Amino acid sequence: MALHDHTLPSSPYYLHPNENPALVLVSPVLSSSNYHSWSRAMTMALLSKNKLQFVNGTITVPLRTDPLYSAWERCNTMVLSWLHHSISPSIMNSVLWLDFASDVWRDLRERFSQGDVFRISDLQEEINSFKQEDRSVTDYFTELKILWDELMNFRPIPVCSCPTSCSCGVFATLQKYHDNDYVIRFLKGLHDRFAAVRSQIMLIDPLPTINKAFSLVIQQERHLLAASSSQLFVSNTLRQHPSSRKSQPKSASDSRQCTFCGKSRHTVDTCYEKHGYPPGYKSRGRTSRAHAVLTDGEAPSLDASQSVAILPPDSPVTLTQDQLQQLLTLLPSSTSPTHVTNTASSLPLQPSVSSGPSIFDDDWYS
Repeated sequence: MALHDHTLPSSPYYLHPNENPALVLVSPVLSSSNYHSWSRAMTMALLSKNKLQFVNGTITVPLRTDPLYSAWERCNTMVLSWLHHSISPSIMNSVLWLDFASDVWRDLRERFSQGDVFRISDLQEEINSFKQEDRSVTDYFTELKILWDELMNFRPIPVCSCPTSCSCGVFATLQKYHDNDYVIRFLKGLHDRFAAVRSQIMLIDPLPTINKAFSLVIQQERHLLAASSSQLFVSNTLRQHPSSRKSQPKSASDSRQCTFCGKSRHTVDTCYEKHGYPPGYKSRGRTSRAHAVLTDGEAPSLDASQSVAILPPDSPVTLTQDQLQQLLTLLPSSTSPTHVTNTASSLPLQPSVSSGPSIFDDDWYS
């Protein structure tokens, strides 16, 4: 039989020449708090090497006179070495002097696999209080699944051990309750931004599986991320390109020229000299010129002894006798009279407004 022929690769007694006794089969190694995950990983590793029977008691120790004894001894020593290298040094020292791999396996199981009531209570509390917070949906689901699987390892769903299968369906009902509890716990721990999709899933009858619920939530997360990215792009665009006219520099190639006053960077339609200055308007470094309007024609010639002051629209006009006489002298001689409104001589003597740099240079907005 192949079971007893250690030269056949299908035999559990067969050792490949490349097998290494110093090999670490699983990572992380066994510690005081990860026995269940370590045990499952180690079981899979030994099963893949066809050596699980040496630790679960299926293959017993043969007699020394048995032809298979030498093959068994080699395999037992190899499995022992794998176990020693797959547990932490402190635990390894406690099983170093055990001769059989099955004894090491049983000792570790008895010490670390018992259903710890304190650990079960901690797991239940962690699961019930576990929230997504700032985690992604994937990270949140993964961490919750680790806790849930560990609890189920302590409290597995019972299976029927009757000689004939039960027909009442109680175990199927227990499994359904277990699956629904898992879905509900996952949904209740989600962030409030998933409140809409959470309500929709919980209204489905029957509840979807945990994987289906995860798929629906992850789609909603992608939708929210896409919407957030679009809003961020628009916000950055507006911040980099403000629409305020004052923030836009004047174009050096602006070729507009007013046909009324002859100045550049504006047209006659927006000429302040023709249509009047807006309330509170001030030229650069000079007094306010609000409510001053000039019509077509030449500007009035004022002496250096005269000054112009701007008053509110409802202020009375006050002129000296000399100023009034000069104005009366100018009126008959002008075919296109120039009107100056809301002016008074309340200011001290100033140089003529026509002297020095023009008060209208660069005062136009494009």
